[in-house]
Amino acid sequence: MKKPICFVVVLGILLVATSFVASAVSFEGDASYLLGLGKPKSNGFTANAMIEVMDHVFIDGSFLSTSSKTDGDGDNGAAEGQSRSLLSVGGLYRPVNDADLKVFVGAGFLRLTNKTGDSEPDAGQGIYAKFGFKFLPMPQLSLTADVSFAPKYKGETDDLSGTLLSARATVAYEIIEGVGLQGTVKHYRTSAKTAVSDILVGGGVSFSF
Repeated sequence: MKKPICFVVVLGILLVATSFVASAVSFEGDASYLLGLGKPKSNGFTANAMIEVMDHVFIDGSFLSTSSKTDGDGDNGAAEGQSRSLLSVGGLYRPVNDADLKVFVGAGFLRLTNKTGDSEPDAGQGIYAKFGFKFLPMPQLSLTADVSFAPKYKGETDDLSGTLLSARATVAYEIIEGVGLQGTVKHYRTSAKTAVSDILVGGGVSFSF
């Protein structure tokens, strides 16, 4: 029950946040509940926001939180919980702003935290470059995709250091002005010796003004 509650809380925070960015040129945000496709099975939520602070210049941020259980990894063969969070904050520039296609490029800072059972969490961070686009094939329907890559992802040990790749694809349909339903695919992985990765799918809501 914790994940659905967290999802509602994050969604509420994003909606309330719109009142603090009313002076911005534009604001887009979304929140989704996700289920993992890999093993062990994970589940969680993600939230994304993009604020246009001036023409073609954006502040961009995203947050992903998941949890899973691995049978037989704990003491006496008991299930051991695992939780992860991926946070990124950066800036974007929009070089293409056509009626049906918008392209974004930018950079920022990301941090991935991985915790297993009662052990201390492992964390890594790095500077990433980002490329994304938003395509509108028909009225009310949009396809958004982006890829972020951190070439020097630094973990707490050499086994946790390497690169980090994060990608997302979302299809959204606007049901009323400024509010839509969406489906999302999210993937991230590190190239470290002790690799961390997951593929998640799910759905939620999007909003803009």
